[in-house]
Amino acid sequence: MKRTLLILLTILTLTPAAMRGQESESLYRGWSFGFQVGVGGMLPTGSLSDDLKGCALFTGGLNAEYGNVRLKADVAYGQPSFKNKNPYAVLDSEGRDGQLNATASPTMLGLGVQFGYTVWRQGRVSVTPMAGISWNRLSWDLNHIKYEEDDDGKELPMIEDVTATHESSFSWMASVDIDIKLHGKLVDNPFGDNQSHYTSSVRISPFVTYAKYGNLNPAVKGACIGATVTYAGFLRLFK
Repeated sequence: MKRTLLILLTILTLTPAAMRGQESESLYRGWSFGFQVGVGGMLPTGSLSDDLKGCALFTGGLNAEYGNVRLKADVAYGQPSFKNKNPYAVLDSEGRDGQLNATASPTMLGLGVQFGYTVWRQGRVSVTPMAGISWNRLSWDLNHIKYEEDDDGKELPMIEDVTATHESSFSWMASVDIDIKLHGKLVDNPFGDNQSHYTSSVRISPFVTYAKYGNLNPAVKGACIGATVTYAGFLRLFK
């Protein structure tokens, strides 16, 4: 009886470890494909903060992994409000503003491509530093101003024309993906006859990206720092 209980206790003790070893070997040595979607926030630093404020972000993207190597492509959208009402510093002959922003907040679109490597994986948590390139574009409308006198002889700014403008920046970015697994299940493999393993996670990604807008007057540059919180889904293909 004691021998039987000892055998059962040994099996119960070793089985989870064996299962974890089998899971790790089968899930993290082959190809995986996934996506993420969520929200976040961004804050400009350096001289960027002279012209722009921070903003909320909406983000989404695609992922591919082989073993511990990750490729991620994502897009971010936000509307940082202006601090500078005349970012091109256009003045008339008397030193008055010749241009003013027609919109309080430009549209910001960011695209990024990053490579990373999972350096730590324990239980439900994994950590993957990422680095790559980014392209950011600000788009907004400008009011062209002329000044006219009213009946009392007071000069008033009048909108003469409205034009659309944009500024783009191509530079580097870096982030850290912290994935906290929610659940996993076996599903039919859309690429074959066998089954695959689908996992979902909450992904927390602090990031930094550099931007420079040289056509503004004066030119501004600096790092945009922030973080996103996303839902990430991965389809892991068994070898």
